[in-house]
Amino acid sequence: MRRILILRNSELFKHNFGSWHPLRSERMNIYFRLLEEKSITSLANVKVLETSLAVDDDDILAVHDESLLNLVRSLSINGGALDPDTPVPPGTYDRARIQVGGLIEGALKILNGEYDAATQCVAFGGHHATRKHVGFSFGFCYFNQEAILIKYLQKRRNLGRILILDCDAHHGNGIQEIFYSDPTVLYISLHQDPNTLYPGTGFIHEVGEGDGEGYNINIPLPPGTSDESYIKALNEVFKPIAHQFKPEIILWIFGADTYFADPLAGLNLTMNGYSRITDIIIDTVDKLCSGKLITEFGGGYDVKSTPLSFYLVTAKLAGLNIKVDDPYSPPRGESGEVSRKTEKIVAELKKTLSKYWFLS
Repeated sequence: MRRILILRNSELFKHNFGSWHPLRSERMNIYFRLLEEKSITSLANVKVLETSLAVDDDDILAVHDESLLNLVRSLSINGGALDPDTPVPPGTYDRARIQVGGLIEGALKILNGEYDAATQCVAFGGHHATRKHVGFSFGFCYFNQEAILIKYLQKRRNLGRILILDCDAHHGNGIQEIFYSDPTVLYISLHQDPNTLYPGTGFIHEVGEGDGEGYNINIPLPPGTSDESYIKALNEVFKPIAHQFKPEIILWIFGADTYFADPLAGLNLTMNGYSRITDIIIDTVDKLCSGKLITEFGGGYDVKSTPLSFYLVTAKLAGLNIKVDDPYSPPRGESGEVSRKTEKIVAELKKTLSKYWFLS
C-alpha cells in the first residue's frame, strides 16, 4: 500500500492576500477539513506532517538573483506588493522559506524510503517566479519553490533526472526560464493556450536550448478543452516521453484552475477527469520511479471545487477508489472545433518533438 505524507505548516494558514484577491486563503482550511471529515488522515498509510524545515538564503540564491530575495524580505517587514496582482503581506519572506522547506522535507523522506509520495497544498504559488523580478506580474508567487526544491535535491542528493509535470491552467514561465538549458530536468506543461491566458508563454516551439534542447515541452490547449482531449495529450505525449526519460522522482503540479467552473481560466475539466488523470500519474510513477511522487496543489480559484479536487487527488493517492461528484452541473461536452484544435496541436507537437523523442 502506498505510504502518503501530507505536508502542512500552521504558519502558512496565516497568509492572506486580501479579501479582494482571487487566491483565497480558506481553500487550505477547507481542504484539511475535508481530509479529516472523510477520515483520510486516519488511514494507516497516511501521515500528516507538521513540517519544520525552512530553507536558508543560500538555497534561494541557488535559483534567484539576490535583488529578488532582498525585495521580498524588505517588503515582508511592513507589507507591500511585488505588483498589483501579488501583494506581500507581513511575514511573507519567512512563510516562503517554510513552504519550500516543507516540499524539501517531504522529498527527502521519500528518497530515504520512509514514504512513497507526499502532497502539499500551497498558500501561494511558485512556478511563475523568474530569476529576477523586473516589473511584470509574478502571478501570486514570490520564490520559485519548485526550482529551489530541485536545485536542493540535485546538490544534496545528486539526482540526475527529475521530471516536472505541470498541470496548472497557467504556464510555468519561471520553471521554464530556470531550467531551459538543463537536460537533467524534464519540464512538461499542459496549460491553456498562451494567446488566451496569462502569462503568455508556453508555445510548442519553446523546447529548450543548448544541452537542454528537447527537455522543455509545452502542450498549449484551447479554451474549452475537456477531460477526453486533456487525457489524450497526457497519454500521447507525457507518458511515452516520461518512459524514455526514466526520472528518479516526479514533481506533479496539480492546478484546479483547469476545472470548468474556475473563474480565471477557460478549460473544462471535471472531477471525473481529475480521477482519471490521477490514475495515469500513479501508474506512471509506479512503473518508472517506484512510486516516488511529490504532488503540489497549486492554482484553483473557485473555493467550492478547488479543495474538493485536492481531496479527491489525495484520496486516490492514498489508494481509495472513490467517486466525487461535481459541485456544479458539468459541461455537456467538448465542441468539435475544440477537439479538432487539440488533435492538431498534439500532432504538431509530436512532429516538433520527433527530433528528441520517439512518439508513435
